[in-house]
Amino acid sequence: MSERELRGLAASGGVAIGRALVWHDEEPATAGTGDPLVALDAVAADLARGAERFRAAGLEDEAEILEANRLMVEDPALRLEVERLVAEIGPAGALRQATERHADLLAAIPDPMLAARATDIRQLGVRAVRTLAGAAIPPATEASILVARDLGPADVADLRLEEGLVLGIALAEGAATSHAAIMARAFGVPMAVGLGEDLFAVRAGETVIVEGDDGAVVVDPTTSNLLFAEGEVRRRRQVREARVAARGLPAVTRDGRIVSLLCNASTAVEVTSGLEAGAEGVGLLRTELAFLEASAWPTEDEHFAVLAPALARLRGLVATVRTLDFGADKTPPFLVGIKNRGLTLMLSHPAELEQQLRAIVRAGKGTQLRILLPLVESAEQVRAVRALVADRTVPIGAMIETPAAARSAPEIAAAADFLSIGTNDLVQFTLGLDRERPVASATTAAEPIVLGLIARVVEAAHAARKTVEVCGEAASEAEVATLLIGLGVDELSVAPAMLDELRETVRRLSFADAADAAREAVAASSAREALALAAGLLSAELGHETGQVLGSLGGAVT
Repeated sequence: MSERELRGLAASGGVAIGRALVWHDEEPATAGTGDPLVALDAVAADLARGAERFRAAGLEDEAEILEANRLMVEDPALRLEVERLVAEIGPAGALRQATERHADLLAAIPDPMLAARATDIRQLGVRAVRTLAGAAIPPATEASILVARDLGPADVADLRLEEGLVLGIALAEGAATSHAAIMARAFGVPMAVGLGEDLFAVRAGETVIVEGDDGAVVVDPTTSNLLFAEGEVRRRRQVREARVAARGLPAVTRDGRIVSLLCNASTAVEVTSGLEAGAEGVGLLRTELAFLEASAWPTEDEHFAVLAPALARLRGLVATVRTLDFGADKTPPFLVGIKNRGLTLMLSHPAELEQQLRAIVRAGKGTQLRILLPLVESAEQVRAVRALVADRTVPIGAMIETPAAARSAPEIAAAADFLSIGTNDLVQFTLGLDRERPVASATTAAEPIVLGLIARVVEAAHAARKTVEVCGEAASEAEVATLLIGLGVDELSVAPAMLDELRETVRRLSFADAADAAREAVAASSAREALALAAGLLSAELGHETGQVLGSLGGAVT
């Protein structure tokens, strides 16, 4: 057959080439027998094992997605419905109908992130039916592109955990905001979704190119297009290698503005990964994730046992430890039903907060320790915590995560030693979103109203001669990072995997030009316009670099 192209949606960037591994995921012929609750238990156990392995590898966000899926499978309401339906329509039908109904309830709510959860539930139902029948995605035996109708995050996780030969993914359905797409992006697997039924005209073994940035799939490519794609794969590999080689270079703009690059972490493994990627320390060490299954408040010794391995790797380096951020989607069993979260919750339990503060100071000896307070609402809260810290030399920082806190930034900056902007929550609270419905993209932080609040916080901090960091996901997006740098943010803290690209972005920029772009972005009409300003600047700076290189080459010619 001749070359043909299918176009869908970009879900995970990059280019991959391989033989088509076509999986129709048809209804297993023997799916009518077995215990559906046992199948759900097996799926939950698989998800728990996957989450544990990801967490051990420092992939905390990916582990959380699998944990959330496990909780969906273990939902008592879902299990009761399956149990009720099994006598009527059989095990497979009960699984299919119950998960479909729960998914439909979420999908009916006009929210893209709840739609992603609905997709997860449907895919978990498919996975349970597969488990019931002993079916699975066929293993790849050569460099392959997986062609399928849709996948759940657990399916993508399986491909990662098995370290197989699936280099790219093409889906007839699916969404760019799905948790499967998030997984693919985290693992660097190119993915195109929404390609339609024509995708199943692809024959097993045909050569396929996935162009993840364009959401396109090329089947049976011409020799010239195949050679071009192979060249693009090589080019991207060279870019990654160049970024790794640049890890020893300082994060400084072309006109001399220094930006501290730190990493976000929850475990010792993540700290190590960040330091290997050139982080100057940790800008956010989360402490609550280790205790989400706890049946009571952690003791001082329990806090110390969790903190010590991570902080041991940070001797002489910045170690920013956030106190417990319980509440909302991070509520342990013993706090179910609470309404407060973050620092407000902890200040209502001062004895428990003081135990954690003592553990942080003990474990942080020898580091450049900083204590970070989540979801600060007032200067009084900062002063209340400072009174509980025995070592008065330890800097106390305040996370600014709500519009109200941003408006109170001058008072909070006066009471704190540094400010940290949590863009995830700031975006959600500013745009009126629910904490349990995460924003579809970190680029939403480029909304002008959000940028205006960030500018206000930076101005207040600098007026008080305090530093400002950003530790949300937004800093990992090159365009948003450009605007944050232009607004005057002093420190950027991101996942370890994003440090190389962020360093490259900093070194490419002129701070003066970034500041001009940021001022325009604050006054822009939309996030799209603000991001376009940053993208244009990055393109211009790349052209500037290319011109310098060509000029140097030209001068060398005799």
